[in-house]
Amino acid sequence: MLVVVGMIGVLAAAVLTALGPSRQKARDARVISGLNQIAAIAETGFNGNSYPADLAAIKALSGGATVVDDVKAIAGSDPTYSIGAANSATFAVSSVLPSGGSYCVDSSGKRSAGSVSAKGACLEANK
Repeated sequence: MLVVVGMIGVLAAAVLTALGPSRQKARDARVISGLNQIAAIAETGFNGNSYPADLAAIKALSGGATVVDDVKAIAGSDPTYSIGAANSATFAVSSVLPSGGSYCVDSSGKRSAGSVSAKGACLEANK
């Protein structure tokens, strides 16, 4: 009986170890989903000339506690939101991913890993 309990313990440890990467991927997927939701909120806030100015405006559009807070809780830092430098007719939002790297979504529809938001567009992180 003791041998059976020991074997179950070893198998349980192996299964839990194997699930580690899946949990990391799930956290990354939640951050990416959150960024897509922030982009959708920004799109609804477009008034014909400009997008919301900052994350506070995004929070106001969504009615308080928002996906912005969820992304911060999962990623460990606030997402970065920027609007175009010459005008505010473009936006981009990015965040670090829990597994490392970053992900960016912008108003042109670009969704890319390894990018950060700056001046209303997704830019490669190493540039």
